[in-house]
Amino acid sequence: MASAIRDLAHRSPDQAEEYLDTHQSEWERIAEVDPNSAADILEALDEEGAADLLEALEADDAADVLDEMRPEPAADVLEELAPHEAAAYIAEMVTDQAVDLLAALEQDSRDAVLAALDPRTRREINRLIIFPPDSAGGLMTTDIASLPQGIDAGEAIESLRRLHDELGSNLTYVYVVDDAGRLVGVVPFRELVFARPGTGLEDVMVSDPVSVQLDTDREVVAELVQRYHLIAIPVTDADRHLIGMVKVDEALEAMQAEATEDITQMVGVGAEETVFTPISKSIRRRLPWIVLNLFIGLAIALVIDQFKDIIQDRTILAAFMPMVALLGGNTGAQSLAVIIRSMAVGDLPRGRALKAVRRELLVATSNGVVISILSGITGGIVSGEALIGLVICVAVFVNLMVAGFVGAAIPVVLRRVGQDPALASNIFLTTVTDVVGFGGFLLTATLVL
Repeated sequence: MASAIRDLAHRSPDQAEEYLDTHQSEWERIAEVDPNSAADILEALDEEGAADLLEALEADDAADVLDEMRPEPAADVLEELAPHEAAAYIAEMVTDQAVDLLAALEQDSRDAVLAALDPRTRREINRLIIFPPDSAGGLMTTDIASLPQGIDAGEAIESLRRLHDELGSNLTYVYVVDDAGRLVGVVPFRELVFARPGTGLEDVMVSDPVSVQLDTDREVVAELVQRYHLIAIPVTDADRHLIGMVKVDEALEAMQAEATEDITQMVGVGAEETVFTPISKSIRRRLPWIVLNLFIGLAIALVIDQFKDIIQDRTILAAFMPMVALLGGNTGAQSLAVIIRSMAVGDLPRGRALKAVRRELLVATSNGVVISILSGITGGIVSGEALIGLVICVAVFVNLMVAGFVGAAIPVVLRRVGQDPALASNIFLTTVTDVVGFGGFLLTATLVL
């Protein structure tokens, strides 16, 4: 039933909303048994309809559904509710999920909801909401199992029984701390269960486990989780006091977010922009890059204007100019994509960057030899002039070689100066390939013809 209604919500949101409004018991059953499907359904509906359905649920069931929703659409739904209603659901949510949801709210709405929360919940949320969402502090949960040094496995298991109802699935790892609360070890829950009675925690724990600090970037967190095959990674402060942990699902989401951020920034879109971002904010983020493109276009036009005499004499050149620029743009984009991806997954340390650039230059040069010969022959046949074929051959080779080098070098340079390697790199690349493509082609034509 849940999957059928979910499919209906994707095909016809209005029909799904009407059906659930008139079959309240079925909706309550879906939310209770399958909150994931319920979240899918609400995300497919408009905010007002989703808010009405959410209000029809018990607070704990509504919180479970909000837990499964993405923060942005969930925030849109909460915006439709009164602050005290939204606060009731927030109070029932897992703390780290509640923080993500509150961070997606507009500032006024967030302040109103926080004010409506009970003091204890508000303190817990305020502890986490101060951390940037792309840091370990922003990804972590503080619901962790920590036990003191000096106890044995039997005492540890007895303590964990008391924590079970509070922590639930967060019992995957048991962290061991000293008297000052500093992280000294980690015990996989499986090892603890099978330890013989009387065995001390020190005998089964892994000492000095891999950990991250509160301000560690999410990209580093995800890389460590992947490299060491962890289910969770502990988060500490600068003095190694245990604060929380980042679970593997949060790390995977961070990897996905990092990858999509790189894609959007390559074309000058805000790193955190989604389809749920307010229109005015999207305009402010995109407009400067479009204006930059305008000036780049004007610069290219001025370059072309310098060669108007040769274009008037040989109008066939105008037909081949876009082809030269297009081939260069494609080659540069290939190099750019390889370098950006390698950086995103941690495969390109700074010491190997120049070697990677040289590799991409060699690949582009090799491809340039083949493509320039093919394009030169084709151009000569189409134009009926061997010299025009030669011009195309030279211009394509030079542009592909330059494009391969620049496409690889741009993210390396941006990283070296402390900027995001994907920051509008595609715009910078297009500028170079267009200027070299158009200008180089026309300059070669002027010299040869």
